[in-house]
Amino acid sequence: MKLTKTLIIILLCTGFTELKSDTFEQQEERVQIALKAMYNREYKRAASLFHQVLNSTPFHPMGPLGALAVEYYQNEGLIGYHQRNQQFLVDIEQALQIYSEQIKQNPSHSEYFFFYGTVMGLRARIQLAEKNYFGVLTSGYNAIRFIKKTEKLYPDQPDFQLPVGLFNYYVSISAPYMKIASRLMRESGSRSEGLQAIKAAADYGNYGRYEARSLLAYLYFYFESNYDGAYEYARKMAEDFPKNPYYAAQTADAAIQIGQLDQANYYLKRIEALLPTQPPRTQKDYQGILRLLYGSLALAQGRLDEAESNLIEFIKSYDYELDYDLGNALVRLGNVYDLQKRRSEAIACYRKAVQLNNRTAAVSLAEQYLKRPYIRS
Repeated sequence: MKLTKTLIIILLCTGFTELKSDTFEQQEERVQIALKAMYNREYKRAASLFHQVLNSTPFHPMGPLGALAVEYYQNEGLIGYHQRNQQFLVDIEQALQIYSEQIKQNPSHSEYFFFYGTVMGLRARIQLAEKNYFGVLTSGYNAIRFIKKTEKLYPDQPDFQLPVGLFNYYVSISAPYMKIASRLMRESGSRSEGLQAIKAAADYGNYGRYEARSLLAYLYFYFESNYDGAYEYARKMAEDFPKNPYYAAQTADAAIQIGQLDQANYYLKRIEALLPTQPPRTQKDYQGILRLLYGSLALAQGRLDEAESNLIEFIKSYDYELDYDLGNALVRLGNVYDLQKRRSEAIACYRKAVQLNNRTAAVSLAEQYLKRPYIRS
């Protein structure tokens, strides 16, 4: 993270007395512009603004978190996900150090506990991707512990509900030991309450509204099979941030599932137009995603040979951090084979999807289609 050693020493040792002095309103304006730039993949602009926030007083709690997030997104298109995760863990420790010092200097600023806990939650997210499950438990516990200090004082603030909502949702779809953890933390572990809290942040939040909308579209799509809801929130993000192919891809996939095929085509063309402006690794990733999407669109339109070739190519070259899209691709390829009356090949695809055991809706669909062949509705 581009928090240099010099900057960290200034932040931790001088209490910000040597930094540029602005009003909080000026700091807030920078943060809001930086957030929009970050979600629109204008990373250089976002990084510059967040570092202006870090180098100015009064301290704005979004400064360290924003700089941390934009650095992660920048690395996404430049290095592999494992290397990116390892670097992110280092960056997280630097951000935690800044928040810890601010809490010591300003114990009455309870919102700092929230941001400290949020960064702890990011550490849990990376540890989950790296399959460090004990780390997930300890980091997640500490994240909720610090966030709840703020939640008690601001029970109606949607931003402060987002991490707790995500925790409850994650617990609801996780192994039994995580449910024990939720009881220890006096959280419900309720799927519906988790979604409700995330939706409140998506609809009414300040700093967290964009992340909550993206997250809600993600959960609706991969875990809830609520494709209308996924389309609604993904489309909001795609329209607010037209330079980001991720939201266009989210919207296109959801549009295919609800039969909005013209809209799917519109967002697919947008992704193609954006690719030449992206880093090489990002281009490669989205060329794969386009194969999945065009294969899914062809399936929806009954062009089964085209669907088969695209989906097979996507599955063969799959190299992404999570296996959620792999599960969807296997199920959809199984659907193709069922429609072609190639039942044994369909069963093989559904079994591979079930073996992923990733708690997504694709696994449930695959189990259903193992019992009864897919029939186009």
